[in-house]
Amino acid sequence: MTTFVLKLLLMPPLIGLVTLATRRWGATLGGWLAGLPWVAGPISIFLALEQGPVFTARAAVPALAAVLGILGFCRVYVALSPRFGWAVCSLAGYTVYLGVALLLRFLPLNLYLVYGVVLVAIALTLQTFPHPPAQPHRPAPGFDLPLRMAVATLFVLGVTKAADWLGPAWSGLLTPFPIMTSILAAFTHQQQGWRVSARLLRGLLGAMFGFATFLFGVGWGLPDHSIALTYTLATLANVGVNGLAWQWLR
Repeated sequence: MTTFVLKLLLMPPLIGLVTLATRRWGATLGGWLAGLPWVAGPISIFLALEQGPVFTARAAVPALAAVLGILGFCRVYVALSPRFGWAVCSLAGYTVYLGVALLLRFLPLNLYLVYGVVLVAIALTLQTFPHPPAQPHRPAPGFDLPLRMAVATLFVLGVTKAADWLGPAWSGLLTPFPIMTSILAAFTHQQQGWRVSARLLRGLLGAMFGFATFLFGVGWGLPDHSIALTYTLATLANVGVNGLAWQWLR
């Protein structure tokens, strides 16, 4: 099994579950759930088992830095969403993400420094992020859920093939591409309006505190500690930090 297969197996059903949660409990909670390491966690464990702890610890640092690109995507998307449709907002967000990821390739990345910068960046982004009031949910068409899952599958295929075609330099940039973030934001924007999409992205940003802490835990714990202990501690830290973040979001 490869990381590609894991993404292909995990991403579509996760999109479906988050969509159902959003309809039931609101966009903010749906976004928060989407930001948990449902996909990154299993992929990281798989890498640790297949490639070894040293490789996985090193891979956690650029993955942690890539959170800055996700913040950029969310910030640009929500800034443009009152005036433009989902397609323009998504393309602008992708451009910013790739620009940030490309810039990071030329910077020396230290685990502790990157973690601190990412936490500050998340907090600053949330402080300036729109927080529109909750909107009544509009009924979605019957084909919405399977369409989202199908689009997620196509995205995983497309991004993976693009990374293979462009070579190893771009592969690292495209691996953490915000597939789920963009699909959820675009569908919500189209069907429920930009305000609901902004609430969803705000919830996702709140979950980035725990997501970043999880990646930091992996980079810190491996290879000095066992895989089981490292991922147990990283998961517990993620749960604790995201619990505090949810209280802030509320």
